[in-house]
Amino acid sequence: MSTERDVTRIVRSWLEEGATALPDRVLDQVLDQVPATSQRRSWWPARRFREMNNALKFAIAAAAVIVVALVGINLLPRGATVGVGPSPTPNPTQSPTQTPTRSPTPTPAANVNFTGNYASGATYVIDDRCCVAQSLMSFTIPAAGWYAPAEPWRIGKNVTGGPDFFDLIVTPHFVDNVYTGGCHWHDTALVPRVGPTVDDLAIALNAQAGPGASPPVAVTVGGHPAKKVELQIPTDLDITTCDSDGDSPIFGRWYTDVPDSTFGAQPYTHDKGQHDTIYIVDVNGTRQVIDAMYLPNASAADRAELDQIVASIRFESSPASASPSP
Repeated sequence: MSTERDVTRIVRSWLEEGATALPDRVLDQVLDQVPATSQRRSWWPARRFREMNNALKFAIAAAAVIVVALVGINLLPRGATVGVGPSPTPNPTQSPTQTPTRSPTPTPAANVNFTGNYASGATYVIDDRCCVAQSLMSFTIPAAGWYAPAEPWRIGKNVTGGPDFFDLIVTPHFVDNVYTGGCHWHDTALVPRVGPTVDDLAIALNAQAGPGASPPVAVTVGGHPAKKVELQIPTDLDITTCDSDGDSPIFGRWYTDVPDSTFGAQPYTHDKGQHDTIYIVDVNGTRQVIDAMYLPNASAADRAELDQIVASIRFESSPASASPSP
């Protein structure tokens, strides 16, 4: 029936417009479809007719639908859209976008306390907290030619040939006290022993350099504050005349634990003219020493690689192990 289609079209058109109030034009069009019937108020109950005009029934139904829709729309929260759920309220404690934290690149287990020839560009870890470093110490090798012999904490390079010999080396140390005798270091442990701070040790080692030596320089190693001291064995010294630790003659600068212990005097003496750049680092309250040594025959390029290794050093509380295989 055309009348029913007209009313349906009107109601659907109005609902699709998303209005929240019934426009007069819609109300007028709906009422125009309802047949005009004279009404009179009676004092007796009106008789219900068994059948009702179809157009009238549809118009009443349509009006009821409109009333229900209006009530429902008005009950919706302000800003809500019919047929669309309310937008979630953002949690003020969360950022709009959360970027996942990237895990550090794991160090292969084979690279922890590694001995042998280092691979260029690879990162290695020294885990020797009993004797040379309170924390794990990682470092990266910048070029080929570096290796570790029997001790993983000796990071060395041999540019002249010969077994178990270094022209350049990076080594971590613990230092408990210093010697004052140099080549003849036996029974010359400093009394009272050196203080516990970075500055205490920097001043004591700088005194070994003699009058006119440059003062310690403030630097950072692995993001930690440090002092750098430059030391050199005289180029005209016959090191075979120096006191021995039981195995080799040593130009004694410091010791660990007690004088003449298993470690004896440190650092190891390689040859006359040896230059040691000593980095004294405060690693979260623990004093850590890094010795970067080179001999006079080391080239500028070799010494640059030595500096690169020191610059790559990081101190870690736990090893970054490789992820397990699936």
